[in-house]
Amino acid sequence: MRRLLTSLLVLACAALPASAAKINLKNGTTVDCKVQSYDTATKTLHVKLNDGSAAQYRMDELDARSAYLLNASLIPKDDAKAQLLTANFARDAGLYAHAARRYRAAAKLDPSLQSTVDAEMTKLRRAAAEFCASNAHAAASKGNYPEAEKWAKILIEKLPGEPEAEQAKAALDNYYAQNRAKKMAAADEKADAALQKDVEKGKERYAQMVEKSKQGLQASGSSQAEGLFRGALADGSAVLKQIDDVEKKYGSDPQIKEKAGGYRRVVTDQMIEVRLNIASQLATKSDYRGAQKEVNAALALDPKNDAAIAMRARIEDYSSRGLGWAWR
Repeated sequence: MRRLLTSLLVLACAALPASAAKINLKNGTTVDCKVQSYDTATKTLHVKLNDGSAAQYRMDELDARSAYLLNASLIPKDDAKAQLLTANFARDAGLYAHAARRYRAAAKLDPSLQSTVDAEMTKLRRAAAEFCASNAHAAASKGNYPEAEKWAKILIEKLPGEPEAEQAKAALDNYYAQNRAKKMAAADEKADAALQKDVEKGKERYAQMVEKSKQGLQASGSSQAEGLFRGALADGSAVLKQIDDVEKKYGSDPQIKEKAGGYRRVVTDQMIEVRLNIASQLATKSDYRGAQKEVNAALALDPKNDAAIAMRARIEDYSSRGLGWAWR
């Protein structure tokens, strides 16, 4: 197929006046037009303007996300080829999760397209892996290790079979513990020497928790990973108990409670992260009930945690629509 988007916007606009289609460009311009086709080979969108003249826009000129989201909902949901072609556009636009969902929808609607979908999904995984790896390297080169870790974890969780995922596992050795040591150091700065001594054993147990968390991400099998994650959670629970004991030792001293709260937050955040890692693994196996249980446990630790709230919503959406979690 040379023109791979005679569906995304062409079908969407077929029943509408030409002026109804609006394409946003990265420079902030909005173009009223009617889309004619999309060429995947050159990543070029061909349109007809309101005055009847032809124009074309490269993908790097488009605000592709807005174009996709604006028009994709109008694509016939029962048209397998339309779903396939829309997925190709989403992939080229860097909307990898959207693309994966539409590829699966296409294959489900028309099983004869499975080989085509498999080939396109291979391209999707390569594009997504290269994108994530590039972002991770760029962040690490700037010393932004939390950002680098974020992209490395996406590679590990969503694209486990790609070579970049193995590189990401190795890269975690460089900054995973370092990121968390900085958080603990910030808690130390707010505590006096006596309190630091009281929580010394807890900090040692926290370091074990961090190491198990990292090893869980690097594990080659899901069973091994979950075992390490569960061990990390046990460590975290033990540290929280030690913090409870320290607070009891000082009674109702509000200053001690506030300073000890800094340590509690560091440990709690790590436990939430581990819970979400387990949830992601379970969701990848389509165990959405088990995944939601882990997310709920994370929210019990912090009901306002943004990452847990977002994952709960995604799991509910994927479960209700029968969608796969990873980009596979």
